[in-house]
Amino acid sequence: MKETHSPVAEAAYAFFSHARFAQALSLMLIGTAFGTHALRALLGTAGLTALIAAELVLLTFMLIARRRVVRWNVFVPITLAVFLAWTIASWFWSYYPRASATGLASQISFTALALGISASRDTIQLIRAVGDVLRVFLATSLVLEIIAGVLIDSPITFLGIKGNLISGSGIQGIFGSRNAFMMISLIAAITFFIEWRTQSVSRQLALWSLAGSAVCVVLGASPVGFVTALIVVLLAGFISLLRKMEAGLRRGTEIAAVSALGVFMLVVWTIRNSVLEWLSGSPVLQYRLSLWSEELRLAKMKLLEGWGWVGLWPRKTQPFTVMNSSSGDIHNSGLNIYLDVWLQLGIVGLALFLILIGFAFVRSWTLAVSKKSELYIWAPLVLSALLVSGLAESAAITEWGWFLVVLIVARSSAELSWRRTE
Repeated sequence: MKETHSPVAEAAYAFFSHARFAQALSLMLIGTAFGTHALRALLGTAGLTALIAAELVLLTFMLIARRRVVRWNVFVPITLAVFLAWTIASWFWSYYPRASATGLASQISFTALALGISASRDTIQLIRAVGDVLRVFLATSLVLEIIAGVLIDSPITFLGIKGNLISGSGIQGIFGSRNAFMMISLIAAITFFIEWRTQSVSRQLALWSLAGSAVCVVLGASPVGFVTALIVVLLAGFISLLRKMEAGLRRGTEIAAVSALGVFMLVVWTIRNSVLEWLSGSPVLQYRLSLWSEELRLAKMKLLEGWGWVGLWPRKTQPFTVMNSSSGDIHNSGLNIYLDVWLQLGIVGLALFLILIGFAFVRSWTLAVSKKSELYIWAPLVLSALLVSGLAESAAITEWGWFLVVLIVARSSAELSWRRTE
């Protein structure tokens, strides 16, 4: 008997399996990840949750329709699966189970969004999508900052825009803080640079975008961002140098560089008390040191397992209210990804997190220095920006930062995984 298909089912299959739908959905998901602050301000938490839930449904339909082209054997990298498993398990001993459930739902959702588009788009398509989204978001941020700081000379409170464009004390754009604005501007600059080098967009568009993102980095006026930008530029130059070397010389140079970095870190650790005393002269760093000291004290109370995953800190939940009150300000994170993970997931969770990002960095670095195409430079530079800024911010473990981490972990694993099949 001849098999028949419903016209509606065939139309739905054609719609969800179409390459243009995958392209449009990737833009939507990346836009949601980077726009969480603005979307939360416009739609509220319930509205943002509904939007992400709807996107997860659309993503599921797309993956089902395109199941023949999805490489399921590398869909979820093992290091990511193990880290997520420990994160989920932390709910069972969480000090704040309700807040943990909310945090886990957010973490799993952004993980699923990143894994879904990573499986359905190749690397250059993802870079182009990130570039397209950030062009719009940075332009929108600059327009709103001009309106707030020049035209009406008043903050746009619900978006967190303080109108600091003229004063030069750092603008926030639509991202909630100057550190977030500057970090996203730096990631945009890396993306636009890769677009220019790979000729994936017109030369004029790439160069104007790169110039605009550089202006945004300066306008962010974030010390954390400036230090991160400097390190990213140095790493980009080092990668460029390694790409021109023969394999044997390259390996020796990498070993020498890692050894020098290890010696430098050992020296810094040896004189850490003097370094901390010097850094404490800055009010901003003094505040961070106070918060980190409190985090460390609490982390040691639940050394192995942590207090339970929560992601962004809930303001009315212990022990986060204690840390915010003792530091004299209110923040929704620990301002350090490594201490934040240790606090929430214990030493075990921190070790799994370091393994996760370590494998991702080594894989992405290997691809960047060995592959002919310059598009592979994007991943180690973006990951480096997230990890270096992670010494003073916790963006890399929630929402847009975590989305990028998972994207890089998934793409680097797909390219170099031992489970990969041609």
